[in-house]
Amino acid sequence: MKNPETTPIEEHQPPKKSRIFSPRQAGVAALLVTVATLLSTILGLVRDKVMAHYFGANLDTDFYNYGYTIPDTLQNILIMGVTSSSFIPLFSEYVANKSREEANRMASAFMNVTLGFFIVVCLIVGIFMPQIADVWLKRDLTPDAKEAIVGIARIFLVGQIAFGLSKILSGILQTHKHFTAYALALLVYNPAIILGIIFFHESAGIYSAAYGAAIGACLVALVNILDTLRTDYQHTWNWDWREEGVKRIFVLAIPNFLNMALLQTIFLAYSRISMSLAEGSYSAFRYALNFESFPVSIFGISFVTAIFPYLAENASKKNFVNFNYNIQNSIKQILFLTLPAGLGMAVLSHEIIGLVLGGGKFGRSEIDMTARILFFYALAVPLESLWYLFARAFYACQDTWTPFWYRLIGTVVNLSISYFFAASMGATSFSLGLFVGFFLQIILFTFGLKRRVPEFDLNSGLLGAAKLTACAMAMSVVVFFANDFLLSAPWMLTRSDRLQYLIRLLSGMGLGVGVYFSLTYIFKCADFSVFDRVLGRILKRK
Repeated sequence: MKNPETTPIEEHQPPKKSRIFSPRQAGVAALLVTVATLLSTILGLVRDKVMAHYFGANLDTDFYNYGYTIPDTLQNILIMGVTSSSFIPLFSEYVANKSREEANRMASAFMNVTLGFFIVVCLIVGIFMPQIADVWLKRDLTPDAKEAIVGIARIFLVGQIAFGLSKILSGILQTHKHFTAYALALLVYNPAIILGIIFFHESAGIYSAAYGAAIGACLVALVNILDTLRTDYQHTWNWDWREEGVKRIFVLAIPNFLNMALLQTIFLAYSRISMSLAEGSYSAFRYALNFESFPVSIFGISFVTAIFPYLAENASKKNFVNFNYNIQNSIKQILFLTLPAGLGMAVLSHEIIGLVLGGGKFGRSEIDMTARILFFYALAVPLESLWYLFARAFYACQDTWTPFWYRLIGTVVNLSISYFFAASMGATSFSLGLFVGFFLQIILFTFGLKRRVPEFDLNSGLLGAAKLTACAMAMSVVVFFANDFLLSAPWMLTRSDRLQYLIRLLSGMGLGVGVYFSLTYIFKCADFSVFDRVLGRILKRK
């Protein structure tokens, strides 16, 4: 008699070929994901613009962001914290070295146990969300405020269950070199929120954004399911959490699990502190954070993702000379792009926020508050980008605990600054705390890596970073004074606010690019080959 758990696999027929959902070569996959990431980031800014236009930065948007925080925390810790760090490597190992049946059985057990546990947690949190809100925020919430936060949180919990399924399926798809669903998933979520706000903001208020987010999450899950059907994966209802592969996944994920928990603790603390600040403070923080994430994702994480396999290979072979070369080259590339992006964004923060989010219910006071928060977040762009590189360097050396301890130290410093300066600086203390926390972590990472890898050329790295920092700071000074001149120019004062923002932003960006590239060329710290390498990675077919 056949085992009912393995029967579906034994009778599994090869999936039908599909032009859309099919394996992709490395170059095509990289191009697909890069374009989708860029478009998704743009759609995220459009989403923020639509929300700012219809709702501004006030109590309604605060309620939306408070309601979003707990469900997002659960998904990031319980699903993302496990899937992103250990599931894909272990499933890849099973696919490469074991039978299809064994690989699918292990993946099914992981999915069933993880998603089942996550659903139970979401149900419990949904039931006790009123009590959680009392403990997490404050007990004297008005009935209307509590009702809004709890209602939005429950809607998001439904969406996060769909997201949890999507994250696990995405790991399966990436192992099978299917990237279409990953790309499409990036493009369906934000449009659902945008359309929900546009069509239902009058009848549903801020709930329209939450409903749109839940529908978008379900669409993301649907796209991943359709793509999974075109792979060799066949799901079974195996719940054996004691299976060796499943246990290894959870054990290997512990450090990353704790890292994600620390990161989410920061957001929970920010939301709690913001309850005593001016209304709209937490929303302004979220708007600013989305802008800061743009250059980190494009210029930072993309390079780290590309270099990580080489770091792991060199570390495994004890070839630390090449390891040092890859680290030094990555530091130079990341700083070459993120330093001008971060400092330029800081200097032009008011113009960026005013142009993109200004209008409708997002007036001058909201622009000023968000721009102040963005200033320090922008300064943290190169630091956060380097954090991902140094953390992967330690992971490549099979040290997953050191990044956690450094994150813990940075988190304590971050939250201490945020708490003590909140009364005088408002939500700007959040971005200041994050900047100082990342700065401290990069110092710890730099000297920690030197101790672990003696071949790491500390002097060369510091000299190159200092030269690029000097060029970027000189650029920011020039842009600042040029912008100050335009602010007081008589012909500028007769223009509309939006046109003024546009002129100052484009002028600052053009002048900044020219000054920065000129200085890096003159002082021989330019790395223009980075563009050739990016194009080479994108277009490479083999």
